[in-house]
Formats: sequence, C-alpha cells, structure tokens
Amino acid sequence: MKDAMNESGYSRLHFVQKVRESFAFLADEGFTEIEELSTLTRYQDEVIYRNGDIGIVVFHEHYSYELGVDITVAGIRYYLSEILHASNPEAALNYRGTTATTPEVLAAIIDKLSVLMQRYGIAALRSGPHFFSMLEERREQRQEEFALDVLESQLRPQAEDAFRRKDYAKAVELYDSIRARLSPAEIKKLAFAEKRLK
Repeated sequence: MKDAMNESGYSRLHFVQKVRESFAFLADEGFTEIEELSTLTRYQDEVIYRNGDIGIVVFHEHYSYELGVDITVAGIRYYLSEILHASNPEAALNYRGTTATTPEVLAAIIDKLSVLMQRYGIAALRSGPHFFSMLEERREQRQEEFALDVLESQLRPQAEDAFRRKDYAKAVELYDSIRARLSPAEIKKLAFAEKRLK
C-alpha cells in the first residue's frame, strides 16, 4: 500500500529549495513568491508566485507524488498541458505528468518544468489575455465534446434497440439527438424510420 510520505520525507526532498532555484527567472518577469506551503495537513506542497492577477503555482502532490506547474489568471487555473497543447502540440505530445519520490528525480523534473514554463508559460503570459480566452474556448469545446460522447454512448444502444423493435418514433427521436455522430448505416436507419412514420 502506498502511503503519503511523512513530513520529514518531504523535507528530505528539498522541494521548496529546488523550486526557488529553478524558478528564480520569475523575478525577472515581475513575479514575487507570496507563499510556500509545505505541511502534512495539506494535499500538496506548493510554492506560489504572483504578479498582479496572475499566479504561478508549482506543486508536489502528497499522495500521487505528481509534480506540476499551473498558471492562474484572474482566479482561473490553467494547466501546463493546456498551455502546451495551444502553444506547441508536438511538445504537448511529449509532456506527461511525472512523479518524484527522490531528491534527484524531483530536481530533474523541476528543472524540466522550469524550462517548459520559460519557453511556453511566459510566452503565453506575454501574448496577453486573448491567449487565455482561446484556452477558455477550447475548454468549452472539450466539455461539449465530452457531453456529446456521453450522450452518444447512452442513446446509440437505445436507438438501435428501438429500431430493432420497430418503434420508429422512438428510433427517430433518439437518432436525431445524436445526428452529427451517426454512421452512414445509422443515417440510413434514421431515413428509413422517418419514412415509416410518414
């Protein structure tokens, strides 16, 4: 069973010290460290930097040991993976959430996160509010796609069952709800069911 490290285990990793070293470049960008949270009672250790309404959070989760960095703009949190997907999809393909339980691995990952933040995070911040508006639009699109995926997975079997039972009214209603997702065979079934209703 995987237990969270005890407080001495986390301090052994030198998370806060390593973040301060690797993310020192943030001072040149006008950020100041506003908070360092490293206790057993929190879900994760964090070092938080702020510049106006923009925050950068470098974190190490206690239970999964995952390391990451996020940007908050006007209270909305954006994940590094989102920024990478929008800035450089090829780099995003190589980015994975990573874990660290030893000082050496933690240091190497924090260095990589620092490089990614310098290359893509700061560039995103410099590009202004329209970049984050675009990220919001992409989030909404992904949520809509997910909702359609769920709806499709629920309604497709019901539509096929209604068609088999020759309940054409129900089949039309259900197929029509997922019309944009229908296969060519399902489009034919929908057309057939609509004709049967006339």
